[in-house]
Amino acid sequence: MPAAETRDQGRPRRGDARLRRAALLAAVGELLAERGPGFALADAAELAGISTATAYRNFSDTASAVDAFLNGMIGDLVDAFDDLPPGPDPIADIRAVCREWVNRASRWGAAAVHVRSPRGVLARRSDSFVSGLYERLDRRVEAAIAAGAVPEQDVRFAVLMWVTIFDERVVVDLSGTLGWSVEEAADQLTGSLLRVLGCPAN
Repeated sequence: MPAAETRDQGRPRRGDARLRRAALLAAVGELLAERGPGFALADAAELAGISTATAYRNFSDTASAVDAFLNGMIGDLVDAFDDLPPGPDPIADIRAVCREWVNRASRWGAAAVHVRSPRGVLARRSDSFVSGLYERLDRRVEAAIAAGAVPEQDVRFAVLMWVTIFDERVVVDLSGTLGWSVEEAADQLTGSLLRVLGCPAN
């Protein structure tokens, strides 16, 4: 057997490393939802079924693993919004974004509530963590105003209200505590948002 082939067999495959990292981040999210951030990286490694050494090859500590989980969560959310191309009806577009938001927040909201920033959304617009989300929502509100579907208004306030209404703690309460379905929670929260935006009743 050629020496190069022997060396390749001893190396972890890149795909395997990605799978282990994904399993580790899933475990971080699960532990975050159960305990908050007060867990060790070794706990996440055990839950993910990987070695502690492998966990530390990916992250220096629990805080960096939690940061990676949250960045991935927000990245997945804004990617999902980008997969909803604007259509001819800006209100239908807002409804689609809201439904997708509730769908995803019902899965990771219990983890996210433990690591909220004390700073406001508008104060963090320059943070990469928030800016992507803000831009997507800003774009939908601007489109609705331009189309005359909602009245002229301060878009910053409108986006702040959108983020407030769809706070993951609200989604957790509706889906977890009250047992509402994703569809029911999305319909009710979207209706609240549209009233705040001044959208005429259908």
